[in-house]
Amino acid sequence: MAFIVLLPLAFMACGTLIRFLAFRHQLPGEPVMAYFDAMCRWDCEWYVAMAERGYDRFPVPNRVSAGNWAFFPFYPMVVGIIAKMVPLPTIVVANLVSLAVAYCSVVLAWPLLGRDRKAYALYAAFILSGPVSFYFTTFFTEVMFVLLTTLVFRQLAHANYLGASGAAALLSATRIIGVFVALSIGVQALIDHRRSHGTWRGVFAGLLGQPKLVLAVFIAPLGLFVYMAFLHYWVGDGLAFSHTQRAWGRQFDNPVVYLWRGLTSWPAEGLRLSPAQILALSACAGLILTGVLAWRRQWAAALFSLLAIIIPLSAGLASMLRFMTGMAPLTITLMTILAKWRWLFALSMVGLLVGAWFTTLAWMGGNIALV
Repeated sequence: MAFIVLLPLAFMACGTLIRFLAFRHQLPGEPVMAYFDAMCRWDCEWYVAMAERGYDRFPVPNRVSAGNWAFFPFYPMVVGIIAKMVPLPTIVVANLVSLAVAYCSVVLAWPLLGRDRKAYALYAAFILSGPVSFYFTTFFTEVMFVLLTTLVFRQLAHANYLGASGAAALLSATRIIGVFVALSIGVQALIDHRRSHGTWRGVFAGLLGQPKLVLAVFIAPLGLFVYMAFLHYWVGDGLAFSHTQRAWGRQFDNPVVYLWRGLTSWPAEGLRLSPAQILALSACAGLILTGVLAWRRQWAAALFSLLAIIIPLSAGLASMLRFMTGMAPLTITLMTILAKWRWLFALSMVGLLVGAWFTTLAWMGGNIALV
């Protein structure tokens, strides 16, 4: 038990040190408190404004010609409530809350990692001190998305559909893609019925005869429905979160087309990958790990992961690296693979910690592949 509780704390301290030293290297003359603002990039600034002032009624011209309705409310609301009770700047509160949520996410993932110590160590390093740990330790919704997804699949592992639906409702209020975890609850219920009865016969009658499961199906998407009702009241458009995407130039198309364009977007010079190629390769990695989930017969997680890749990809490659690293079923699966052999475990651990230095510098330097 001490291992489970204390190891993430060690990686939390290590990751904070790495990111702060990278900040000091990049901006040597800045005061210490400037660290929090330096780590707050792109969407983070939107979330800070939302935590402080709530949703706009109209687009904000000095940002882009879009409202902040594209950003779902649950995590900014949590940070905003805490920030009103703590005499600290909102971004500092957000960092502290994100660290706490990230820590809880790692601890709760222990059984999903097969109680494998090496996989657990890699996962703790990835979330708290890895190359993309800034997503989980500043003000982005990815960290809350990871926590709630972990809770959903922990509850499903014990056939607690009602408990899973409660986390799913909050998940659907964190990111739009979270609503599709309701399908995973249904798939897991089908699998559990087949496992317990040994046949598919009478499956639908059997499932409909479970009041808790039926209630869970209605609870799971409530976060999205409540947000839509609020938007209808606030701006007169319950789908404003989707309609405002036009301001970012996102258009729906065949995801295969977007993926192919990204993979073939070679840089004008040099041997480095272009940002579009990095984003496309991130999606490819996510699809491969989804295939591993299916091969392991983790059908509920595989379905959710597939939808969480294909649907955002249908709107373009933007933020695909961030989306993939915030998918707990995928990263948990990856860590179990990297932990299989000692040499690979050691190499992966070193790569995670060393990579954190360079990606933090790239993050502060404005690398668009990390947006």
